[in-house]
Parts: sequence; C-alpha cells; structure tokens
Amino acid sequence: MSPICGLISVQVKQASWMVQRILKVHKYLQEVGYSEHDLINKDKYSIKEVYQQMRGNMERVEWRKLVWANLGALKWLFILYIALNKRQLTKDRLAQWGLTKEVTCPLCQATDEDIDHLFFKCSNAEKVWRKLLGWQGIQRQSMNWQEEVRWAIRNMKGKSSKMQVYRMTMAGALYWLWRERNCRIFQKKQRTQESIVRQVIQEVHGRGSRQPRLASRLQELNVYP
Repeated sequence: MSPICGLISVQVKQASWMVQRILKVHKYLQEVGYSEHDLINKDKYSIKEVYQQMRGNMERVEWRKLVWANLGALKWLFILYIALNKRQLTKDRLAQWGLTKEVTCPLCQATDEDIDHLFFKCSNAEKVWRKLLGWQGIQRQSMNWQEEVRWAIRNMKGKSSKMQVYRMTMAGALYWLWRERNCRIFQKKQRTQESIVRQVIQEVHGRGSRQPRLASRLQELNVYP
C-alpha cells in the first residue's frame, strides 16, 4: 500500500470513529430531552448544564462535607465514604449473606459486630476515639456511628482549622480501626490502643503540615493524649 493510500485509510477510520461518537452523543441528548433545535438555538452552550440535565436531579447528602472537604488520605476517605453509606463489610452483613457464622467483634470479643458497634461503641474503639477527641479538646462521650455522624454534620462542617483537623482525625480513626480489625481477623496480629492513637495523630500532623492554614492549630495539638 502506498503512503498516500495508507494516510487516506487512517483518515477514513478516524472520520468513521467520529461519526459513531457523534451519533452516540445525539442519542444520549435525546434520551434526556434535548433536541437538535434546542442546542442550535442556545445563546450560550454550557457543558455543566447539559451534564446536570443528563445526570438528573440528585439530592445532596448532609454528610458530603465530611468527605469532600476533608484533607485526609484518599484511602481514609474511601473507608469514610463506605461507612457513611453503611456499606462496610462488617460481620453482621456477612452473616446475612450466609458467608460467616462468627459475628463477634474482633476488637473487643464481647459483642456482635455491626457498624454502629465498631464505630465507636466497641470498648476498644471507644477508648481510641475518646482519646482522639480529648486530644482535640473535645470533652464528650463517644457515641455510635450514626450519632457521631449527626454530631459532626451539626458541629464540624465549616472551614476553620479546628473543623478541618476534626474531619481528618475522624477519617484517620476509621481507617486505622478498620485496618486493626482486619489484621486481627486475617493476620492474627494486634496493636495497642495507644499505638493506634499515635498512628492517627502522626499522620494527621504529617498531612496537615502541608497546609499553612492548619499550622497554628496543629501546633496547639503537638502532644500525645
């Protein structure tokens, strides 16, 4: 094949691909109520407007700022997001699916495990969270997960350094408690409450120190409880 024929062949394939993509987009726009006439007669085309039309109206969840306004590590935010949606694979859920018969909490070995128990009514997890609350100067009792979420939504959704550190700490605590839970189940290893608390504090300091606006707050918290 000559170079010219090869070039023509490539251009034909590209044109065919573009036509296919255009037809698909046309189909999607029709499905959400946009006609060709609507788009042609728009004074200003907005990708955001078309996207929202295609997505549909979605109610904003109250806890969104606990995740999206959180400076924690992505792996922390993933665990936090899963917990906020009650999708954590705790033993009570696994038992409902017939995947286990053992439902005892691996952290305290005293009560059946579900998300409200694990975060933070379990005696082991409760002590970790209470120390982290006290480290931040928050003097209150640890609550179960749903109550903790409601408290955070009411009190910790702003932009102040205190609230940002709290959101990071909550996400870090969930991640390291979930990891500790899994280590005890699958690796038969365990850490002390003190070592988990120190791990969370060290990582909050490590991540927060990259944010100048958190410097003064972290300096106040430059101690272990």
